[in-house]
Parts: sequence; C-alpha cells; structure tokens
Amino acid sequence: MIISKKINDLVKKYHENKLSHAFLLVTNDINKCNKDIVELIKEISCPKKYQDACQDCNLCYQIENDVIPNIKKIYPDGQQIKKSQILELKEQFKTKPLYIANNIYIINYAEKLNSAAANTMLKFLEEPENSILGFFVTTNKEAMLETIKSRCQIIYNPYDNENITEILNLTDQQLEEFTEIAKEYLPKLINKTEDGIYLNKKYILSVFTEREQIIKFYNYLYWQISEVINKPNQNDLEILKNIPFAQLLKIQKALFNVLESSLFNVNIELLLDNFALEMEEL
Repeated sequence: MIISKKINDLVKKYHENKLSHAFLLVTNDINKCNKDIVELIKEISCPKKYQDACQDCNLCYQIENDVIPNIKKIYPDGQQIKKSQILELKEQFKTKPLYIANNIYIINYAEKLNSAAANTMLKFLEEPENSILGFFVTTNKEAMLETIKSRCQIIYNPYDNENITEILNLTDQQLEEFTEIAKEYLPKLINKTEDGIYLNKKYILSVFTEREQIIKFYNYLYWQISEVINKPNQNDLEILKNIPFAQLLKIQKALFNVLESSLFNVNIELLLDNFALEMEEL
C-alpha cells in the first residue's frame, strides 16, 4: 500500500533510530492520516522485512483490525477528549509491550483534549519511555494547547482529495443544486443581510427536509472553503474568493464543529443553532 511521503519518512527514521517519541500530525483528512499511521505501525512492527500483503504471520491483520492491546486509538467522547480516557490509556500502558515493540497511542481530533486531559497527557511527553510512541492527529493546529505542541515533532501531512462528487457521493444534479443554494445562503450568512444569521435554522430547514441532506450540504461548504484556502485559483464558487482569508478560516472552523458534532447524533436543530452562534461571533 502506498503511504504519504511524510509518513514514509518516519518509517525511514525509525529504522535509523532517529524517530521521536511523539508527533503532532496536522492534516486535512483524519481518516486517511489514520490509515497511513496504521501502515507505519505495520512496517515498524514487522518481525522480518515488511512486505505489503505478506502471508508469513497475521500481525498486520491484527493491527489493521484493532486487536493489538499495545495500540490505543482515542476519539472525542462527545465534544471533548476527557481526563478519564487518558487515565485509561496510562493504566493500559503501565506494562511493557508484548505483541509489538512499542506501546502506541493515536489521539484523533487532538485539539479536543480538554485542559484536564491535556495536563494528564503531559507525563507521557515530559518523561518519555523508549517503548511508547504517540501520534496526535488534528485538522486545527492553532486550537492545540501550547504545552502539547511544544513537546511534539510537528508534521504537516495534507492529502489531495478526490473530486467533490466522489468525496460526498453527490450526483451532478445534487452538486448543481448545492451550488445554487450556496450562492443564496452564503451572502445571508456572511453579510448579515435582511434575514441574517438569526434565521439560519429557518432558512436551512426550508430548503432541506432531511438531516442527511443538511449534513451533506455543510460538508459541501466545508470542502469548497477548504479548496479556496488550499487552492485559491481552482474553485468555482465565486463568492468565496471575495471573503477575507481570516474570515474563511473562521467559517471553516465553525463548519468543522458542526460536522464533528453531527457524528455524535446531536439534534439537527441544536447543530444549526450552535453554528449560527459561532457565525454571530464573526
């Protein structure tokens, strides 16, 4: 399996005994980054010379399917990563690794570490053990606590995403509809015209009848804004090109928070209200 160059560089450093004990991976795709980290773990854990799809042992299968107790993946519990999750990690890693050479933790959406969880996490970073390897994965480095960032090697690991219709599973007709809705919706949202952001919920619910449609539309907006930020000359939603860069970043963050909350089945009207409040602060 082909992995990103940045992750492949870490594999090389591991074999040269130059690998750090903790990394902050800044990416635009948490899932792809996780897959690359899993591939890295396979390569550095192989008891022989690693080969993709090797049949000599089932270690890669176990790593792929999260059945190795030495590997701990952490995701937000609700809106935050909590102290109890880090305490569980520390308890689990009190013992030396058995199945692979390292105890490895992967903290996804690491910017969601609350202050208590981050402070508890610092012992891993301040007093690193040779057998512990950590990855903090985030799409928002600026939201990370300085105490965590300063103790990690920071690596920027962006991905070139596929066509928007493939990413969001949109038909050409849906893409056209979303584009037309966005042209009407964004000016109301950004410029606080007659309807303003206060009627955000009313407008969205008048256009869409299903939760899935709303989430897909916000995914569409998030993708379009990300494209403008990363590739300013390659986006066809003209209105976005006239928005100041700093404001685009804030809108992107507000959209990200909505989409992340949607993963935890938060009531859709509450999501819309929260998004309106974040936009109000702009």
